[in-house]
Amino acid sequence: MIETLWRQGARLRDGINSVVAKHELQNHFTLGGRPCCLTYATRDARGNPSQEFRTLFLQETIRRGLIAPSFVVSYSHSDAVIDQTIEIFDAALAVYSQALENGIEKFLSGRSVRPVFRKYN
Repeated sequence: MIETLWRQGARLRDGINSVVAKHELQNHFTLGGRPCCLTYATRDARGNPSQEFRTLFLQETIRRGLIAPSFVVSYSHSDAVIDQTIEIFDAALAVYSQALENGIEKFLSGRSVRPVFRKYN
């Protein structure tokens, strides 16, 4: 089972990285963590960490039926599920790319997410 989780996680990671490269977002959307438990970082047009672009990415994945604050692979994630997830990323990152070029305010619906742990509320 463990081998399956790592294999499917690597498949997901490689697919996401391929989509990131397709949209030329290597400096704006990066993956971290282990293949079976991936995280991601979002950056704005200047390369600064961006909660606004994280919000946009989440907005676009949720719009397509995927809630993706992180990517923890389970044994139920078949090749078909991984492929569907990569397709959703492709569509969401296409919007992300447009927002980098044309301004995020044209694409973001609602307020930006905020970090959960802050020094002061």
